[in-house]
Amino acid sequence: MRIRSVTIAALVTLLSASLGLAADSTAPISNPNFASSLAEGVSFLHRHRFNEALAKFEEALAIKPKSAHAMSLKARTLRNLNRTDEAMAAVKKAMASEPKSVQPYLALASFSMKDKNIAKAKEYLTQAERIEPHNAEVAGLMSSCLVLEKNYKGALIYANEAVKRQPDALRFAQRAAIYRMLGDRAKELKDYDKAVALEPKSPNFATERATTLFYVAKYQQAMNEVNRALSLDVKFAPAYYIRGNINWILKRGQSAFSDLNRALSMEENGSWYHFRGSMYEVNRDYRAALNDQLKADKLLPDQPHIKYSISRLYQDLLEPKQALRYINEAIKLDSKNSEYYDHRSAIYRTMMEYELATRDDSRSIEFSKKPPINALINRIRYNRFNKKFDLALKDQNRIISYFPNRVGLKEGRALIYLERADFTHNLADYQHAKEDLDAVITKFPNDHNYEFRAKANLKLGNLKAALADINQAIVKQPGMSSYYQLRADIHKSMGKPDEARKDLSAAKAADDAAMPPH
Repeated sequence: MRIRSVTIAALVTLLSASLGLAADSTAPISNPNFASSLAEGVSFLHRHRFNEALAKFEEALAIKPKSAHAMSLKARTLRNLNRTDEAMAAVKKAMASEPKSVQPYLALASFSMKDKNIAKAKEYLTQAERIEPHNAEVAGLMSSCLVLEKNYKGALIYANEAVKRQPDALRFAQRAAIYRMLGDRAKELKDYDKAVALEPKSPNFATERATTLFYVAKYQQAMNEVNRALSLDVKFAPAYYIRGNINWILKRGQSAFSDLNRALSMEENGSWYHFRGSMYEVNRDYRAALNDQLKADKLLPDQPHIKYSISRLYQDLLEPKQALRYINEAIKLDSKNSEYYDHRSAIYRTMMEYELATRDDSRSIEFSKKPPINALINRIRYNRFNKKFDLALKDQNRIISYFPNRVGLKEGRALIYLERADFTHNLADYQHAKEDLDAVITKFPNDHNYEFRAKANLKLGNLKAALADINQAIVKQPGMSSYYQLRADIHKSMGKPDEARKDLSAAKAADDAAMPPH
């Protein structure tokens, strides 16, 4: 599950919606009805209830038609409703009505952030700072720009400045969200505690605090807090999403699906579709999972982990060409993710494109941040098949270096030595194989390992040792014809043709016994 993968998007939404009524000192609010409509509209906007927010801002504008603050808030709401042309028209009207208001520039900065044009957003914020120095919202939005650039430490500097300029609930919540990205859970929770204390009736801050409690595995506290958020606003969709996460981790699958369904019925959100799709995938409902992931990809087309999920589902549904298409797109977006190369390697193997698969195994090994065992094993198999034994040994030695105390790994190296010895007739490789098998048999004295050591001893001329080993293999597994054939070879080398003939007869009998009845 990827609850953290949506944190940046949620943080930007929070920062770009920093709409405190005290933010615009150029337009003091004196009319109580106007102030009430504006405050209610801001509350609805924070809760993603955009149509209701728009209605409240229209009420405010009916009272003060030339308020740049109200027009700018209306513009932000229209932008969230994807009514972009109307939003821009509202901003232009706000600028014309009050040329010295900071609010239109803040709205334009938030639009540019949504479009991921960070440079343009910074230009608007610079203009806003000239109009009104030391504005807390400017600092908050600049912090948001740096978050989008993944410069979290730089974002924290501006968030601290915003808290200093205006220590309200929203500024503490903004800073808490950045601490979340930095992984500082203690400071994150402390700031959300302050935000909730300052605005205990905000479902937004309660939901964010529940999210933090979820991260630190305080699931019951998280559930209590998110339920409190829903008691404040039963239509607050993000709270259902977070509660769905909590229910899922508590293995309450039916409740988790119910919460996600409720959230998505109220708000189209790519991250939420991705999460529900992941739940369907766990339940092996691959078609439903694919449907959700495709919706998520449509809403969030630049997220490689979503494309990876789609590719994985197409692979499960035996559609390798589609799987390949989406993993290629994921790799274009994130070209250093070893997991993506692992997956594409598996697709190529399904398509019997083994050289391409091995090339991806090598990329996975290059970019992996943890021991790339699966990719190394795949590459070893390919190199063994193609008799590139030196390369196979190099990779096997690398696996052994990761786990030096796992004696069983030497069995794989012994087999490579045996294969190379059979190909080159180099006695030194038989000796290396025997030495590895000596160590392995002390821990794993099974019939296969005795058989392998018997082969090495036979090639080295250690005939009595070879015979003892193959006898041990036969005792452990008397139905294997290959063991009798190997013992026949050993008896021949010992000059015992009669014993060899008996072994060949035993081998035939073992084969006959293994044949299915006619």
